[in-house]
Amino acid sequence: MENNNHVIEKKAFPFGGILLVLAGFFMLLQQFTVIELTGSIFFGALALFFILWGATTRNIGLLIPGGILSGMSLGVFLIEDNTGIIPEHLEGTTFLLSLALGFALITVLGLIFTNAKAWWALIVAGIMSLVAVGVAIVESPGSSAIKPVAEAFFRSLNYLWPVALVALGLWIIFKKNEE
Repeated sequence: MENNNHVIEKKAFPFGGILLVLAGFFMLLQQFTVIELTGSIFFGALALFFILWGATTRNIGLLIPGGILSGMSLGVFLIEDNTGIIPEHLEGTTFLLSLALGFALITVLGLIFTNAKAWWALIVAGIMSLVAVGVAIVESPGSSAIKPVAEAFFRSLNYLWPVALVALGLWIIFKKNEE
């Protein structure tokens, strides 16, 4: 006797294919006409694409580039030459803070659409925000009592990062040998 129980599979929306088709059409169109596409619009469109794809498939892995690209889009928009919103000495700080917001967005999107707790993204956002404050201090015109401290801190990072990488590598090697 034949079993009539059929499992209905929900087919995923082909976001990847659509992205490739749109990119191909856009590149082909560029051969015949000049389309002024600013970096902020480009990154924003990619961000929206990944966020929609991740939200509809409930995949945190797709929301990660969506959040990062959102932050990049905001940062590029704020520091592009044609906006003039941000003073030149604060452009690096502005971009870092925008990117930090993008990382924080990963946690929010993950909780909303996937119930994933991507707390690591808030740690990255926090570190980037602290670095942005340091960059603002170093790049600010004039001098202040804290500016030499911030400059010394950034100089010390030239030595601390390689040491941290060596320590992490050794920890991984020894941890692996214990197993």
